[in-house]
Amino acid sequence: MPVDTRAARVEDAELCASFTATGRDAEAFRAAFASDKEAWVVLTAADGTVFGVAGCQLWRWNKVAWVMDISIRRDRRGHGQGRILLDALIASAQRQGALVLMDFEPQGGQLIEFYLQNNFRICGFNDRYLPGTDDPSVVFLARDL
Repeated sequence: MPVDTRAARVEDAELCASFTATGRDAEAFRAAFASDKEAWVVLTAADGTVFGVAGCQLWRWNKVAWVMDISIRRDRRGHGQGRILLDALIASAQRQGALVLMDFEPQGGQLIEFYLQNNFRICGFNDRYLPGTDDPSVVFLARDL
């Protein structure tokens, strides 16, 4: 199944909102895609249909990019598509001057293993980051770009 990546466009917002894992709505995606403080990419099928989205917030003062979303439509998951999407996000963040890509996951979160398999390292832990939850602990992960 051939896939491609490209920069996200404002017209992708509705579709991205339909499958994101973050709950971000189309209006929020439109604002994010237009921002110069964020970098967004989409994963497309051979016919151009968008089925994956990833974005990061750019902190220019320390050249760190924080992952804000990495979502693939449920029926298209697997087959290395997350890695393709992550690679496109990394390239986009690098073009914007980022030297490090970071994220955090709840302790035991499903993305920890994915990140470790993709050259991220565990760089921190906070046992009170998500107050009001059953387990407020998170693991911070980073990848040098």
